[in-house]
Amino acid sequence: MSVDLEATVARPISLAELVTAARATLAELLGITTTPELSVVTDRRYEQGRRVDSGRRLDAADLRATTIGDRIDRLPNGMPGSIHLEIDVPGFEDRVWLLVMDHEPETDGGPEAVFSPYRTCVSVVVALSLALAVADLSGGQFTDDQIRLLRPGHSDPRQVVTATRLPPEPGEFAERCERYLRQFAHLGGWPRDVSMEPQ
Repeated sequence: MSVDLEATVARPISLAELVTAARATLAELLGITTTPELSVVTDRRYEQGRRVDSGRRLDAADLRATTIGDRIDRLPNGMPGSIHLEIDVPGFEDRVWLLVMDHEPETDGGPEAVFSPYRTCVSVVVALSLALAVADLSGGQFTDDQIRLLRPGHSDPRQVVTATRLPPEPGEFAERCERYLRQFAHLGGWPRDVSMEPQ
């Protein structure tokens, strides 16, 4: 099962805005007041599925200065331009890959943010909060064509939050992520793992 969650980026937003909004969305979805910090990492490299360069964590100044949603130059071979980042969840081994693509001129839409999580409850819920935050902040549309939390799909991020958020209750972050996804009976207990085991 592919688990990409997507959002069109209707206007440029800073990564600082995104991280703040994603944490607020995460708290609202899970019915909790405290969520983990989210770290944005650039230039992380892999070879044959193994990490060979841990990359560089963006600090507060980098997050304020870096935007997504601007037009991205096409590559020399004519392919659409893209930006690759990773979002780590400190205290967990979970992470989400972020790919920002600009398909112009093939489509009339602007850049699109695609969030690809590890297949764990924590990673999927973090990816969901990021995609919803991008759509909400920028005035874009949310797309969940692959997991399909709601049937039929909804593109308005606020509607998704309102329809799926948990009532406020005590509980640890990872437990609340699992509880959030288990409310969707049609997922059949997917994802099986709550969080990534430390390596």
